[in-house]
Amino acid sequence: MSESHRLPFVLFVGMWAGVVGLAALAVPLLVRRLGRECAWTAIHPMLALADVLGVWAGALGAVVLFLGRTGYGWAWATAMGLVALMATVSLYDRAVLLPSLDAATKRVLADPDPRWESEWRFLWRMAAWGRWLTFGMAWGAALCAFAA
Repeated sequence: MSESHRLPFVLFVGMWAGVVGLAALAVPLLVRRLGRECAWTAIHPMLALADVLGVWAGALGAVVLFLGRTGYGWAWATAMGLVALMATVSLYDRAVLLPSLDAATKRVLADPDPRWESEWRFLWRMAAWGRWLTFGMAWGAALCAFAA
């Protein structure tokens, strides 16, 4: 990767890591502090915005990574693969997990059946793992940029 493209790529991936890391830390804290019902009204738009901002930052990072390519080394390929996986996880979160979690939250609040609670907890954990996985992949992509 060329030196002139390394810094913009790391900045874009760092922005994505910052947005996702902030969301990963803020979501459980808000739920504990405000309760599930009150927190969900604040969390839902925040998570949707975090996913959109992250994917856009990642897309810009992928363009910079592509334009700064000096060869097809393992570090460049790994960074590009991690950015693609991060985009996939974020788009899945936005398109599938958030609507499912929204429906599960409404269902649990309307009927506190243990079956619905179990479904909500599963979706909640899946979304949290996706955010932390994206955060880790962002760090990996940034480290690969320095190895390239």
